[in-house]
Amino acid sequence: MKEIKQHIVFLTPGFAKSEVDSTTIPALQVFLKSMRNALPEAKLTLLAFQFPFTRKKYNWHGIEIIPLDGRNKKFQKLLIWRKARRTLQKLHKKEKIDTIHSFWIGECSRVGQKFAKKHKVNHVVTVMGQDASIKNSYAKNLMNSNVKMVTLSENHQAKLTKTYNLNSTIIPWHLDVSEFPPLTESTIDILGVGSLNTIKNYVDFIDVISAVAKTHKNLKVTIIGDGSMRSELETKIKNLQLENTISLLGELPRTEVLKKMAQAKILLHTSMYESFGFVFLEALYSGMQLVSHNVGLAKASENWHVGTDKIDLIEACKILLLEKNRQKKRVILSTETETINAYLSLYHA
Repeated sequence: MKEIKQHIVFLTPGFAKSEVDSTTIPALQVFLKSMRNALPEAKLTLLAFQFPFTRKKYNWHGIEIIPLDGRNKKFQKLLIWRKARRTLQKLHKKEKIDTIHSFWIGECSRVGQKFAKKHKVNHVVTVMGQDASIKNSYAKNLMNSNVKMVTLSENHQAKLTKTYNLNSTIIPWHLDVSEFPPLTESTIDILGVGSLNTIKNYVDFIDVISAVAKTHKNLKVTIIGDGSMRSELETKIKNLQLENTISLLGELPRTEVLKKMAQAKILLHTSMYESFGFVFLEALYSGMQLVSHNVGLAKASENWHVGTDKIDLIEACKILLLEKNRQKKRVILSTETETINAYLSLYHA
């Protein structure tokens, strides 16, 4: 008798364009590699609606990637959805789909839910970011359905409940600890990692550094990331005469980011909203002290200083910089086994 393999199809707006691309949604990449290892006999397929900008299928660590090449063009939306539905039909006919796993409450969850309802297929939706807090029409077909909703943290779950009154299971992301370099002596006092946009709130980051620099001379601060606010932030740094204090490195490969983390003492994160904060996991495992607002999976601890305003963040940074004898140690908040087993239970429910 022929063995029946499980077939899981993942739907996401964007994905890594190759195995070399380490910067496109790192949390999703780590998760899918682990899922591939956990289900060696299963067929895993991924449809990328908008990015990468190609129509050529490719293999990514044993997962078939089917790019739909939407290129984030609004006039192509309906065409891409139709293409996604047809692709799902072909896949289902060739090798029956058991589970569809959609990321974000958006076009992927809409297409996934319609297909799942029509073909009585298991459907899991992972809420990824502001889709938990900003209402959109894509959530309508998830209401009163059998879809299994997943959020990433307690804060994230609370936002989803408040916005849509949708129940969800909390499943945090995990790290691939093999990616991390050894811990080293701190040559960077304060590090910022994230896109240079309004959500990450680097305007406040620079204000905090300006205040801290007044009492901590020769402060070494590095920001990794790029985005629409770069020129504005460069001007602010110049106006506050912080050019010799803050270095803007732009976007770096993930391996380089982790090297910088291993060399840094404090991760300052001034974002006012996070669904999870993958960078928090990375920083804690890199032996860093965290200073942030109560966002994502934030929880005050020996290694995590959670502030309610800018003044709290300034004071936390000042206190930590005065500590000379604190030894770096790796901290793990969630494990690969916990994350993968939690999802497998939803796939098989």
